[in-house]
Amino acid sequence: MNAFRSPLGWLLLVVLLSGCATRLPPQDLPLEHAQPAASDGLIGGYVEAAVAGQESGLSGFSLLYRGMDALAARLHLIEQARQSLDIQYYIYNGDVTGGLIAERLLSAADRGVRVRLLLDDIGSGVNEFKIATLDQHPNIEIRLFNPLSLRQGWLRYVSKVGEFGRINYRMHNKVLIADNQAMITGGRNIGDEYFALSELDFQDIDVLGIGPISRAASNSFDAYWNSHKSVPVRLLTRRPGRSELVRLRKRLESVSTDLRQGPYQKAVEGSPFNQPFTDNKVSWHWGEATWLADPPDKADPHGDHNQVPYLGMHLARQVRASQHELQLMTAYFVPGADGQGFLMDMVNQGLEVSILTNSLATTDVLAVHSGYVRYREPLLAHGVRIWELRPLAAQQERASPFLGESVASLHAKTFVFDRERVFVGSINLDPRSISLNTEAGVLVQQPALAGEMVELFERWTSDDYAYRLSLDEQGRLQWHAEGQTWTREPKAGPTRRIMTWLLRLLPIESQL
Repeated sequence: MNAFRSPLGWLLLVVLLSGCATRLPPQDLPLEHAQPAASDGLIGGYVEAAVAGQESGLSGFSLLYRGMDALAARLHLIEQARQSLDIQYYIYNGDVTGGLIAERLLSAADRGVRVRLLLDDIGSGVNEFKIATLDQHPNIEIRLFNPLSLRQGWLRYVSKVGEFGRINYRMHNKVLIADNQAMITGGRNIGDEYFALSELDFQDIDVLGIGPISRAASNSFDAYWNSHKSVPVRLLTRRPGRSELVRLRKRLESVSTDLRQGPYQKAVEGSPFNQPFTDNKVSWHWGEATWLADPPDKADPHGDHNQVPYLGMHLARQVRASQHELQLMTAYFVPGADGQGFLMDMVNQGLEVSILTNSLATTDVLAVHSGYVRYREPLLAHGVRIWELRPLAAQQERASPFLGESVASLHAKTFVFDRERVFVGSINLDPRSISLNTEAGVLVQQPALAGEMVELFERWTSDDYAYRLSLDEQGRLQWHAEGQTWTREPKAGPTRRIMTWLLRLLPIESQL
């Protein structure tokens, strides 16, 4: 016992325990698939009729860039689903909006809707016992992707160290599919900060889609659901008693009741995305669409990663096919030497490249900013245009009676190619998204939708929202907004500056 009082002893213990925790629980599960697209109900009936009025194969899309609208659309799909809900997220927080969505999922399951919920094990912030309790409902099944083997207390940290080679690969996908007829995908996870109910206000973009694109998203969901890396939560934790579900239901109903009495829920309920589709409050852009997703085996450290066309490769082809312009929003921008060279080559070929990302004052991941800063000057010198979000971006526009002032942070992941094609999804332009995480999103050929995205990009890069970066005559960085010029990272305190400098000394770029 005395041996484990020394640092070396503890290290030995970690190695021994982690060596026993390198495999996922054994499974022998039957394959499950998405249910056929519903042809009736407020979702299925509407979508069937709407699709019938379009050219064959087209899907309809509407942008979700306001947090309340994004939550309203999700709640509406959950509430109106008749037969199935397939939901896949990297982060699901156990906060107000997470509880509200869980309460609506329980109600849907009570109606007989089959609910499949797939969460990343590391990213999810909701209590595991609550997840297992929700899984007790006969119409709800929850699986965790690439879970830790050691799960209790400090043993989770042991598992993170000992299994790093496996668990470093995460599922970053984000999609909600209702009745195999309507879907939402984009940058948002489930949590208050994604839906304008937090002091940290993520500026994010999703897209609501109806029609054939939903089946394509369902096929991708099935591939992940049936992957050996997706483990039923019941195999990972103790099974709660039936009384636990009753107690959880009461707690969730209490949260929902409290929220309904406030101005936030009233605003959500008044959103056009929370009205029946038949009320024609939502405008659709119809176009050809392709669901692009990494295969779940991308999260296998022993896989042949050179033989599979991952999502980043598909997007690189779209960039190469562009002739005039690329507009890119990426919350985390660490292009690496290859990405930097690629963007420079595109500029050499006449492509106008414009990028919006986070400033030091708005990033929620300082390590990412430490990896980004070394690429700013070379890209600017080569003609790439860069903007960084301001912490009080359009504060008057975003402020509300229920929220007040908040700090903005960019979380969107979008591409606009030649103002004709749009990609909205989960992928950032950083090494982690390209090589380590699984990602997904939708590519839409639709000039009007692209036009909306261009308008949004131009608004979010205006002086009220963002700093425009440039180089002075000596090649030094400058930030510009509202007639002012800064020569050092604006609105960032000394702690952030020092931490960023220290993080730059670490060889961690491949993990960012």
